[in-house]
Amino acid sequence: MRKGKLVIVLALILILIFTIACAKKTVAPAVEDVESVELTAKNFVGLLSNGEFDEANRMLAEIMVEGLKKQNLTLEGIWSSVIAQAGKFVEIREIEVTEEMGYKCGYVTCEFEKISLNVKVVLDKEGKVAGLFFLPAQSSEAYRSPEYADPDLYTERECIVGDEWQLPATLTIPKEKGPFPAIILVHGSGPHDRDETIGVNKPFKDLAGGLATKGIAVLRYEKRTKQYATEILSTMKDFTVNEETINDALAAANLIREAEGIDISKIFILGHSLGAMLAPRVATQDKGVAGLILLAGCPNGLYIEKLLEQTEYLVSLDGKIDEAETKQLEEIERQLKKIRELDIREDEIVLGASRAYWADLMDYDPVKKARDLSLPMLILQGGRDYQVTMEDFREWEEGLAGQDRVCLKFYLDLNHLFISGTGKSTPDEYTKPGNVAQVVIEDIAEWVKSQSN
Repeated sequence: MRKGKLVIVLALILILIFTIACAKKTVAPAVEDVESVELTAKNFVGLLSNGEFDEANRMLAEIMVEGLKKQNLTLEGIWSSVIAQAGKFVEIREIEVTEEMGYKCGYVTCEFEKISLNVKVVLDKEGKVAGLFFLPAQSSEAYRSPEYADPDLYTERECIVGDEWQLPATLTIPKEKGPFPAIILVHGSGPHDRDETIGVNKPFKDLAGGLATKGIAVLRYEKRTKQYATEILSTMKDFTVNEETINDALAAANLIREAEGIDISKIFILGHSLGAMLAPRVATQDKGVAGLILLAGCPNGLYIEKLLEQTEYLVSLDGKIDEAETKQLEEIERQLKKIRELDIREDEIVLGASRAYWADLMDYDPVKKARDLSLPMLILQGGRDYQVTMEDFREWEEGLAGQDRVCLKFYLDLNHLFISGTGKSTPDEYTKPGNVAQVVIEDIAEWVKSQSN
């Protein structure tokens, strides 16, 4: 299973560069094309791994050249970033060729020191490189449904969230007689599907099945940045978290109020990561929300500040930071400085977003916004989460101290996906099947029902 586009990887590990959208449809290319695509993709990755960036640049399509220029990036910088986070390049393991939205794509599975990656090389009709993605390598293991989710106790209805930007969605609803309290799931950063698929894991699918088993309806939907990736590329200049997350969460709330079997006085927003950080803004605009559930929420509106901390953590896992990793950290700090000072041209993309995007978040204080709301809140944090850490959790604790309506819970052995593990958390965990811990399902269900009484 391949994950669509990962974002710049606040949520995961790698830098993603793209000039066309990840495909929604995949077909097998003509047999005569396979050998040519394999050779071109292999040669391109070979040039990158050998540091022959001038030669690699000569293989780029004009759309790719312009895309890199607009984002102030180079192939050398991209590859250095990958090496800094994934470790030294070891070898090419295999190549798979597909045709997606009219483009030939070579998935070059590469072994790095710390993790295996699929380097997706997208070719245009002239055989030039028109897109470059770094994705988690396909795992031989598959998603496993959690034991606590009992499909005999709930049904799932397909529906659509929104009007102008229609997003395929699933409403998971108990079979018992309603009306039921309901939870809307709001994604973390990146172009997620409705299950928030990360590697082989599907935390939103776990939450939906587990909570519906306990008598709570759950609505989850495709994120706009996944469903409309191509269209969004043309609107990047004015694109903010309103378009990325907030407007669609509001549309989801409107939809679920019209659904049969839902208690409209008991609708809760559950945000994960970026979704948790933005949940107070959603509730500010929708006065009918009954409460907020924040999973691994960053307390800083300018969440991209976490990127440096996360990268430092990842590159230090092997106990040393080499020259390439040092350069990568310096480059991230340089880009962050541009964001802090809003030293960004209107047509420039910095760390995956425009000036308008970062300016919108500059003065947003999630903790203050949450404190100003009169809503009950459940705030959950994993002790092994290196993306949103215990220091972040303590900011929520301190900022909301003395608020009886706020319940905070900490789970020592859970990672950013609220999946149990041991030792230091690493990106490799996301390639191994697991499920949201049962205790998290139980705590959320108990809290929601306590608010419903």
